Amino acid sequence: MGYGSPIKMRGRTLGETPRRDPNGSNTKRHLTMDRYDIKQGNVDNLDLIKPLWEKLNQLHYDLSLHFKKRFQEMNWDKRKRKLLQKSKDILFDYVIDKNDNKIIGYCISTIDKEDDKVGEIDSIYIDESYRKSGLGKQLVERAILWLKSNNTETQKLLVGVGNEQVIDFYKQFDFFPLHIVLQRIEKK
Repeated sequence: MGYGSPIKMRGRTLGETPRRDPNGSNTKRHLTMDRYDIKQGNVDNLDLIKPLWEKLNQLHYDLSLHFKKRFQEMNWDKRKRKLLQKSKDILFDYVIDKNDNKIIGYCISTIDKEDDKVGEIDSIYIDESYRKSGLGKQLVERAILWLKSNNTETQKLLVGVGNEQVIDFYKQFDFFPLHIVLQRIEKK
């Protein structure tokens, strides 16, 4: 499977879910709401989400107690390069608000190049004014389906210190804390 390949599971494309209509028959619906579209991108159009990633990086900078310099020195080109270097495959989903044709969220998931049994939700962000709309949940569900369809045995994600309030959100998908990583800061 290459970057941005359509995801098929049990005869349907990822994003379609069976649903019973009021008359009791099964129907299919695409994973959209009236106002939003979730689209699957590819590595050639990752730059579409650069402004949102920059907001996420700023959020991590603001929340960081000890590593502000790390977020200050990180930029989109470095982050994108790291994602591409570490990944055997990438799923890139983004959300468009159809009312103003604006990208309002994204999720990037990867399969590790060194160990294809390990998948990660690497970066996810929903613009602040669109949170609590169910969009983040849909993006995470799509990411998990994709990771499972690629036979990963371990699915993980990292939460930055200072952003612990999102841990309860991830618990609903059975993600739980495993390690606390401490990193030494060299005093100058």
